[in-house]
Amino acid sequence: MKLTQSANAKENKRRAFSLRFLFVVTFSGQMIMGIVGLSVPIYANFLGASQFIVGLIGSAGGLIYSFMPLVSGTLSDRFNRKAFVGASLIAYGFSCLLYPLVEEPSMLVFIKILEWLAVATFWPAIEALIVDSNEERLEVPLQRFNVSWGSAMVIGPIIGGALISVYSVKAPFLLALLIAFSTGLLSFIIIKEPPRRVVNIAQQPTVNSKDNTEEEDFMGRHAIIIVLSSIFLFSSVDGIILSLFPAYATELGIPAYEIGLITFAFGAARVVTFFQANGIEAKIGKLRMFLIGSMVLAFASFLIYESLSTVMFTICFLFFGFASGITYAPAIAFVLKRWGGTRGAAAGIFESLIGVGFFIGPLTGGIVSVYASNAPYILSFIVSIAVFAIQAALSTRKTFSPPRALKKSYQNT
Repeated sequence: MKLTQSANAKENKRRAFSLRFLFVVTFSGQMIMGIVGLSVPIYANFLGASQFIVGLIGSAGGLIYSFMPLVSGTLSDRFNRKAFVGASLIAYGFSCLLYPLVEEPSMLVFIKILEWLAVATFWPAIEALIVDSNEERLEVPLQRFNVSWGSAMVIGPIIGGALISVYSVKAPFLLALLIAFSTGLLSFIIIKEPPRRVVNIAQQPTVNSKDNTEEEDFMGRHAIIIVLSSIFLFSSVDGIILSLFPAYATELGIPAYEIGLITFAFGAARVVTFFQANGIEAKIGKLRMFLIGSMVLAFASFLIYESLSTVMFTICFLFFGFASGITYAPAIAFVLKRWGGTRGAAAGIFESLIGVGFFIGPLTGGIVSVYASNAPYILSFIVSIAVFAIQAALSTRKTFSPPRALKKSYQNT
């Protein structure tokens, strides 16, 4: 009996340590993605790439991300997920090795494809592992997950900008290479695969249930359109500002470390919003979160179109970060609950939807930038207004009070 209890205690400790390490991996993975994400457009500009080529580089990653997460997420449900995490980080490190070796801007498109193949493999597997490790309350592990990668998004661009300013435009890739390889190897050793749990969608609450709550009613047809349009909107706008803005700011004469600080404002606002997401949802409900997010994205897009200074760009990115955070948090929870047949596939669906936006946003932004360098931001303003109008029309039959069950659970925390 004592031997059994001791073995169970050791197993529980190992699982707890594995879960903490998953958040470390999440933080490290997003940090190097933030470093590389800032550095690639600046490096492309350094090599003489046009705004169109910069947009094409960003859209190449988005194209891969529009379908590959669903493929990798589904495969991770069948095979070992920690192998997907470790292998994806090592593959990401290999892409970081190739970036500094390229001197032709068009070749960056092909390396971006490899980079985002790794990214598309990483996120569905890590999300499924985290949720499967703690399923008592879905919002708890998701909040910690959001804070982990959101915090890394704050730090990554600052590190990238500082390395470029102090050392060289190639330095960020070397640091990302070191972190990716080391974290990937440790993932094979430390991560403990939790037991698989398959959710039967047929057993989930539907809008026809006799005991319908407002939260369950939100899972109706109109809500799906609102959520999917929000995911497309924030991902396409984020794709535009993260892929095109660093090169645009460089053209305006803004130094790399200031570009890093501007992007820092985006990440800081988003992670603060992640911390408060459950409280915001308890007070105003999911529908208003999506509506507010779309409206703020429209405002920030118009403001950045009219801006030229570092201070104004920083303010714009604060608004972008808030809007992205207040939309992302309820969206991922919605998708993992709605399409919860298998965690990997559900996470893959969510990430693939983001990939569609990251493909279309930089591509269309790069095309309109041929007419004016700030044209992509008026495009994002128009799209944001259109999405907000559609969401407002669909939500007129819904009530906006926070769900009773959610409000009660939040007050008890």
